[in-house]
Amino acid sequence: MGHHSEFSHLLSSGRIGTLETRNRIIMAPMGTNLGDGNGHVGERIKRYYETRAQGGAGLIILGVCSIDFPNGAAIPRQIGISSDDFLPGLKDLTDRIHRHGAKAAVQLQHAGKNAVLDIAAGRPLLVPSKPSATIGGMADLTAEEMQSMVSNLTAKGAKLHYKVMTAEDIALLVDRFADAADRAKRAGFDAVEIHAGHGYVLSGFLSPSLNKRTDQYGGSVENRSRILVEVMQAVKQRVGNDFPAWFRMDATEFRIENGITLDDACRTARITEEAGADAIHVSAYANPALGHAFIEAPLVHKEAGFLPFAEQIKKGVSIPIIGVGRIEPEVGDRAIGKGKVDFIAMGRKLLADPEVPKKLTSGKQKKHSTLYLLLYMHR
Repeated sequence: MGHHSEFSHLLSSGRIGTLETRNRIIMAPMGTNLGDGNGHVGERIKRYYETRAQGGAGLIILGVCSIDFPNGAAIPRQIGISSDDFLPGLKDLTDRIHRHGAKAAVQLQHAGKNAVLDIAAGRPLLVPSKPSATIGGMADLTAEEMQSMVSNLTAKGAKLHYKVMTAEDIALLVDRFADAADRAKRAGFDAVEIHAGHGYVLSGFLSPSLNKRTDQYGGSVENRSRILVEVMQAVKQRVGNDFPAWFRMDATEFRIENGITLDDACRTARITEEAGADAIHVSAYANPALGHAFIEAPLVHKEAGFLPFAEQIKKGVSIPIIGVGRIEPEVGDRAIGKGKVDFIAMGRKLLADPEVPKKLTSGKQKKHSTLYLLLYMHR
């Protein structure tokens, strides 16, 4: 099928390592909370992803799949990839995605200090260094929102405590990522994305605001990036260089004192490319203690808010760059055409209308940002 000339760059075939996609539209990885509650992939989440594959996306990325379920899980109904028990459901899901011509990747994640299920169960949260005891402002939140956010801290057995990771803990975490990548390959996935952003455990090492270590994992950007290098090398050793793997990382941290800077991110991107990463998915993060900061990052309200970051990071690497963050198709097409990014990840658009890619191909899709937002808010 031919595609509409207005989006010739966005709808052209793409490549990440050995992975070839029918277009440059990626379904952004998002935490769905649609799992079965025991880490398994049930019918509900299968239909959710299959519908987006039917809609014409080139690549579907399953969001936040736990490498050590239930340890390190960020949401109550998260899916797991930490045991072969999860393989049948995952394999059926990849089969359904492939049936509609899309490719499938899975985002491998450990939430670290944001592991909600660990707090609820009283398990220690894995961190590179003990976090500051200071509490940020919550002036933007209602009393009900505040209660919802702290409910896991007040449940029976809940406990908020941290475990500063030892060298042995780091080695075990690296091995968990490699195990998960191997399991993803056996489940029929075409690639893996390793989550190194959004306040989760790997991003904790990258952020000087959280990483106060004085060993080989702390201090310089090279040291703070070391765990990513070890993860990528372990993954590639386990699954082979012909199985694509990449990182999602923060280009910057808004409203976080001594947080990740764009210069840090550019250097980390180069380091991970040398370690074998096949792409970089450029996101951003903001202070989670400030309600209004959430619409700066990661759920950016500004149109194409992260695109300049992606463009800057791309200048320093030769691997593909995935741009994300409220990017309209017209803007994404131009960005690809001008070499600013190589792929566009869509989240809210594909929640509101899974058939956006098909409509772009047929020329029936028009720009309706307000409609997208209204549909998303009323789901």
